[in-house]
Amino acid sequence: MPGMSSTAQPLPDAPAELRAIIAQLTEQLAEAERERGAQEQRIAQLLETIELLKRKRFGRSADQLPDSQLRLFDETELEALIGELEAELPVAPKSDAAKNTAEPTKRQPVRRPLPSHLPRVERLLDFGEDEKAAMGDDWSFIGYDTSEQLAILPRQTYVIVYKRAKYIARTQDVPGAEVGVKIAPRPEQIIPKSIAHSSLLAGIVTAKFVDALPLYRQEKIFEREGIDLSRQTMAGLLIQLNAPLAPIAAALKALLRQGTVVHVDETPVQVLREPGRDNTQTSYMWVFCGGPPGQPVRWFAYADSRAACVPKGVLLEAPA
Repeated sequence: MPGMSSTAQPLPDAPAELRAIIAQLTEQLAEAERERGAQEQRIAQLLETIELLKRKRFGRSADQLPDSQLRLFDETELEALIGELEAELPVAPKSDAAKNTAEPTKRQPVRRPLPSHLPRVERLLDFGEDEKAAMGDDWSFIGYDTSEQLAILPRQTYVIVYKRAKYIARTQDVPGAEVGVKIAPRPEQIIPKSIAHSSLLAGIVTAKFVDALPLYRQEKIFEREGIDLSRQTMAGLLIQLNAPLAPIAAALKALLRQGTVVHVDETPVQVLREPGRDNTQTSYMWVFCGGPPGQPVRWFAYADSRAACVPKGVLLEAPA
């Protein structure tokens, strides 16, 4: 503080003065304790608000709160609320002894460099020609001040056009001329004769099962890009991937059993129009979490029962 010596002041020898200093420090300590209590109360209110928001958005129907009890914040509003509450928290006053001690330097936030593997696009920024002409020979160019921003290009959806070469025999005496037109073979595809390239299938699978993006939302994204790809079509593509991805599934199941511990849980679900079962009957989605260290595996198995035979069938199945 201005006008305050940076060295500690010597304590007086008179008992009365010492008692006055102790009383002053005690009052400052009590004030700091009251401020800390106020901060803890505001933090508790904030945590309670966050918990109510979680129940509102993610809780079961029995646990969810009506709109009359809690207004629904989105993520932006919640971050703004946290910032406002933090700004309202007062700073606890420091005692004279703490003020006289050397304060440690506050760590400044450090911006991490952007990944070096990303391609760089340079954009040179300079003064206009008129301003440079006004500068004349009084100013010399010495280089550039460099800064970086992370940018992104919208995903680029394109169509692959396959042109298969066709040949026909010049005369009927050529060996194999009886076949007529000879056409180059089709490229290998995960789903034969499908309009979906392997890159599109990988994108749909990653968005749904890794990024938790439902098919109906993906349908809306394709619609914004002017592409008619319905959720029913995408669901049919995913079903057709069952056979070609069977070897990968077998390898994952074998890896699941290589861990020392496998965690198992089942969640009740209801399936509509399931052959041989009523819509009111309960089925189960079993989830197995295992695998060796550093190679976690999540295995999902549907069953119409929660009997022990279901996990045994997954965990005790003989490797192929």
